[in-house]
Amino acid sequence: MPDAAPVRLSSLEIPGPAGPLEALLRSPAVPAGAALVAHPHPRLGGTMRTKVVHRAARLLSGRFSLAALRFHFRGVGASAGTYDGGAGETEDVVAAGRWLRARQPDGPFVLSGFSFGSLCALRAAERLAPQVLLLIGVPTDRDEPAGVVPKETHVAWIQGGDDEFSSAARAREIAEARGWTFLVVPGADHYFSDRLDEFESVTGDALARWLSA
Repeated sequence: MPDAAPVRLSSLEIPGPAGPLEALLRSPAVPAGAALVAHPHPRLGGTMRTKVVHRAARLLSGRFSLAALRFHFRGVGASAGTYDGGAGETEDVVAAGRWLRARQPDGPFVLSGFSFGSLCALRAAERLAPQVLLLIGVPTDRDEPAGVVPKETHVAWIQGGDDEFSSAARAREIAEARGWTFLVVPGADHYFSDRLDEFESVTGDALARWLSA
């Protein structure tokens, strides 16, 4: 899906709890708001350049004109620190979200994450209070995802129909019990391989009810 308007991609270093975090900011000329996208598990090759993370940031900046920030968790790429089992990475999300919101205080704020990043985003939601929480490929094969979501936050959960780390039925059961919007990309694996266009379409349509296109 091409961008609706020209955007600028900037390489940044932002302050983090364990030291500077390497980041990429995709910003329209006149941002309508802000979005943060957290990447998959650092010990399984996850980075801010993972395809799903890149496509989510592109969608949020292109279709919804949001300043979309991706960053490397501590110990990944040029980011300082070492892997901390999810607790420290959640603090990284909070720090990145607060930095982004200070830079772009106006308009809606979307907090998002893919896989491991979705778990960190969910745990950070209570402190960041986003207008929209976008959860992508949430792994549920070990435990139920944990976190307190503010009552005012809209939640959309996008899952591949053939996700290896969470059955769609189990994911839907959890999401619906919490009153969250749940959508499936049929036939898609955890990484939405060969289904990235459908992922963008389903995600964009889900967010459009809450964000001005």
